[in-house]
Amino acid sequence: MSSSPNDKYKQRSGKIPTSKTLREEAAKNDRDDDRPSKKIRRTSSFITSLPSDCLNLVFKCLETKDDRSSFGLTCHEWLHVQNNNHEFLWRYHQYDPDNSIPPDKYPKISPESLAIITCKLLIRFQNLKILSLGRLPRITDVDTLKSQSFGSSVQTLYLNNCSEYCPDYSDMQLSLIFSWFPRLTFISLYSSDITDRGLEVLAKCCSSLTTVKLPWCCSITDSGITVLLRNCRKLSSLTINHCSKVTCIGFQGCAQTLTFLEARGFQLTPEGFRAIVSGGRLEYLYLLTSIYELAEDEKGCIINTEAVMTIAKGCPLLKQLSLSSCEEVERDGWKAIGLNCKELLELAIMGCQKLCDMGLLALWDGCSKLSELYIDGEKNSCSSFALELFMSRKSRVLCLLP
Repeated sequence: MSSSPNDKYKQRSGKIPTSKTLREEAAKNDRDDDRPSKKIRRTSSFITSLPSDCLNLVFKCLETKDDRSSFGLTCHEWLHVQNNNHEFLWRYHQYDPDNSIPPDKYPKISPESLAIITCKLLIRFQNLKILSLGRLPRITDVDTLKSQSFGSSVQTLYLNNCSEYCPDYSDMQLSLIFSWFPRLTFISLYSSDITDRGLEVLAKCCSSLTTVKLPWCCSITDSGITVLLRNCRKLSSLTINHCSKVTCIGFQGCAQTLTFLEARGFQLTPEGFRAIVSGGRLEYLYLLTSIYELAEDEKGCIINTEAVMTIAKGCPLLKQLSLSSCEEVERDGWKAIGLNCKELLELAIMGCQKLCDMGLLALWDGCSKLSELYIDGEKNSCSSFALELFMSRKSRVLCLLP
């Protein structure tokens, strides 16, 4: 049994200690502990014995990448904390030919090696939130089975196909990958070969999805869109640009949670427009088709006055609307927007050649909350007087583009 400070003092002096003598004894011990070797041992022991919660707070306060990368070099416990705070793996960056490495210059790695590396990293970083498999070789089925129990925390997944070096995934392979990540809320499948069957598996495996990006997925149809919307009850954002087999009739009656839709680069039928607005909750709608896309594809969103009237009446909650290059929209279409879209904040109508003075006046009178209006400086039918008057009254709203 260890002796108390009182006992130690009595052994040395034979007297009963007073409070004063005890304070003097403690001060002497503190002076002895000022020796460098003891201070180092005490500090080191204190730092390494910090609880994980405190270490997590310390790690989150680190501002530089170098500090975060070297955090785990202290000891195994600190490395464990660093691994638990690693939230992204191969973060996706949009390919930019001017500032990025060309696809044919990517490091060559075999699918087998990538599968092994991915498995080990998923085991190490079990709190990953973002994972990008775009621009990487296709992972083989057999090896990746090992990792299926380690991706449950991933919420954002990029599976974009960007080049011939990155062969696309089949529906069966995509189904396997989807099963690893049941908590996904965001997925991007840019230019993939996914079909309606793949969308069905995605909807069943990842029912908590809120954002799905499917641009240039030319194998999907309205049937796949219907299954996706009916099973993913939290889905609020959908991008289907250049999905040539989609007419949007698959939105009918099942888009109750959808607030954001981007659908450009393909023809829409009147039935498609009515289906899009059937949910009545859209706040952000982008149907633009640039003149370059029109020239290349020789087709685009066929948006006329009737279509705009359908949109305006069916989407009273719209905050942002883009109808660029919609050359067939006449006065009644703009009047419908002014009468029905009272929450509209931003409107882009570049290249809408039939926008006239009366249409501009209707937008002015009806959309009182409008803060940004983008108009092509030349491709419209508004008079100079009307544009100048609008700018004089709402100079911060109107943006004339060259």
